[in-house]
Amino acid sequence: MLNFTFEILADLTLIRSLEESKDASGETDLISWRKIRAGDAKEFSFLFKKYYAVLYRFAGRFIKDGSTAENIVQNVFVNLWIEKERRNIETNLKAYLYQMVHNQSLNLLKQEQKSIAYEEKTLVYHKTAPSPEENTAEKELQLAVQRAIDKLPERCRQIYLMKRYDQMKYAEIARILNISVNTVKTQMKRALKSLLQELSPFLNC
Repeated sequence: MLNFTFEILADLTLIRSLEESKDASGETDLISWRKIRAGDAKEFSFLFKKYYAVLYRFAGRFIKDGSTAENIVQNVFVNLWIEKERRNIETNLKAYLYQMVHNQSLNLLKQEQKSIAYEEKTLVYHKTAPSPEENTAEKELQLAVQRAIDKLPERCRQIYLMKRYDQMKYAEIARILNISVNTVKTQMKRALKSLLQELSPFLNC
């Protein structure tokens, strides 16, 4: 349940960050991206300088270690350059960059959680019990997430859980529920908007 809770908060952090950083640079970024795909290193350097700071702050919402957050952002740009010919970005380059940082941060945290779990199993005698305050905060968070999900309309809640908890694709959900993919996406947007409102006090600022 805790991993699921964390992923929900990570999703909401991504959404809120994108909302906070909205601007009119979308078309300019796409023009820049076309030049980068053609091998324009100068344009890539400009893109890096333009978004490095905001992406670093965004990574810091997940990763509390500054050097690790820095490595994540740098890796995102390195991968973007190496795979530029295979990445077909046609809508919003900024959102694409945020999503890449979000994914890498989440993957790193999952790896760390697995490592911690392994150490706890093999070195039980070194384990320090969580403080009562930590246990209380964790339980409060899980209860808040469950209440927020329970408040969703039935169909909206069903689709959200199928997507986030069962890790199903939009097309799979649409096929099972006999609805269109667009309907699934609309319901997901409604669910995320509602959860963002309910859980905003728990998001890192």
